[in-house]
Formats: sequence, C-alpha cells, structure tokens
Amino acid sequence: MTALVVKPWRVPGKERLYVNKAGARGDSVAWLDCRTGMVMVELPEFEESALAKVEEWCRSFGSHVPPRTVQRRGEKTPPPQVIPAQVPQPRAALPFLPPMSEEDDLSLNLPGAGLESLVRAGEERYGLLVRLAAKLSRQRLGDSSTLRGLEGEQIVGARLDALKASGWKVLHGVPLPSGADIDHVVIGPPGVFTVNSKHHPGATVWVGDKIVKVNRNGFPYVENSTFEAARTADLLAVWCGFDVPVHPVIAVVGAQKITLGATPEVTVLDGEQITDVLPARPAVLSPSRVDRVFRVARHRYVWSRMGTRGKKAR
Repeated sequence: MTALVVKPWRVPGKERLYVNKAGARGDSVAWLDCRTGMVMVELPEFEESALAKVEEWCRSFGSHVPPRTVQRRGEKTPPPQVIPAQVPQPRAALPFLPPMSEEDDLSLNLPGAGLESLVRAGEERYGLLVRLAAKLSRQRLGDSSTLRGLEGEQIVGARLDALKASGWKVLHGVPLPSGADIDHVVIGPPGVFTVNSKHHPGATVWVGDKIVKVNRNGFPYVENSTFEAARTADLLAVWCGFDVPVHPVIAVVGAQKITLGATPEVTVLDGEQITDVLPARPAVLSPSRVDRVFRVARHRYVWSRMGTRGKKAR
C-alpha cells in the first residue's frame, strides 16, 4: 500500500491541505480547501485513504474547517441552484360595498333583535284586549322557549355592550341568508367572536368535544357554533382583504352548574363572565384592523352575501 503524507500550504487569501504520495516528489492525491471545506480528489483509487487523512488532520489541527464536500477531478461542478424570486401576487380587488343606510346599519340593533321581531310577530296573533292586558301587566306573549332565549340574549348583550367603553365593537342579531342570525358578533384586539347565548335557568350543563348536554339532553351547540365561526371567517376575509381570526363562543346563562368534560374548539362559559374572558385573550388585530372589520361587519349587505364566496358581488 502506498503511504500518504499530509502537507499544509498557505498563501495570503488561501489555505489548503495537500495529501500526497510519500517521497520527495510524491504526486498529489487530494487536497482540501480549508476555507470552503471542499476536497478535490486527484486520484480516485486513493480516495478512501486520502479522505481518512483529511479527517484525521481536521480533528487534530483544523477545528475551523467547514463541513467537507467531495469533488473528483474531471467532474463538473454542479451549477448553483437558482431559486426563482417570489413574485408578489396582486391582491384580488375587494367586493364593492354599497352605501349603508340606517336600516342596513347593524350596529343599531339591540340585544335579541332577531328574537324580538319573532315575539312581536307572534303577539299580532292575539286579540287587541289580550295584547293590551299583557302590556299593562308588563308580560310578553308568545312561546316560552323563544321568550327565554330572548331574555338570555339580552343578558349577554348587556354584558358585551360594556366592552364598548374599551374600544371594542359589538353587534347583535346579525341576520344570515338562511333566516337565522348570529346572536352577537364581538370585535376587538383578540379578533372576532361569534357568540351564541343559551339560556338554561337552573340547569346542569356538561360540555364534551362534540356535544353539550343540558340536564342530560344533548344539543349540537358545539358543531353549530364551529360552523358559524368558520363561515364568518371566510366572509370577513373576502370583504376585509386579510385573514380575520374568528373564535366561536357559547355563553350559557342561568345554569346552576357548568362542567367542562372536554376542551372543544368552542369556548363555553358562564355568560356573566364573558367580559372577563374575551379581553384576556392575546391581541392579534391592530386598532386600524379592528375598525376595518367593524366597518364591514356592521353592513347588513355583507352578511347577505354569506355562502356566495367566489361569486361576483352586485
């Protein structure tokens, strides 16, 4: 076996390590560029032993040498990989938002606006004397579950309205094309919250991953709230021109006990505590973006377009 020797070589700006055959005029077998870590192999039949000599020298004297790469004499140096520059894509033009009339301004809605209209429509089915008697006794006419839901929305809405003093924006009874509505849409530094009020006086509430049980009866509150928030996020992103984080919330009113048996995607809480929980989340929207989202979300026309993503707004 031919013996190999190592000979360092330096000139200003260059530093190499030559691996040569032993002898006064031994041929070069390989050499290492100590600045780049590239090893040029001159004689392929000596490659393994030459690389062993290089590594031995680097461990002993060359701690500053970068990781090694091997190139063999006669091989073409691969061209550097060219990564094409990222060309900014033009942002799609925002849909045209028509002028907002007073009727279209959802910020004027009171808590429970959607159910209030149902209750009033139902009252018209009663005779004049019955309606008069109910008014004098300060009682509402109508289905008990609807009246209970209205009261729950009014309780939660009153709590949420207190956030306006801190610069938060609050909408109530946001109508959807399906005929349903979102009880409350709350906009602040942590993003947007779609809040569903659930009034269950004296009930025991258990929260699971996919279902909420009220006195052991299951309700699809979690699934419905998650779907509602996802659709709201899609809608606002189209009309605002940027992604808007939307968090679904279920605000339970009047329950005797709320037990979290799991941690669902939806925040389930006591409606009385909602103004403590929402502001505690980390801020993700700047004040200017909060204002932008509010300008869009308060317009009734925007919500009438829910479910028409990709279609041209008229």
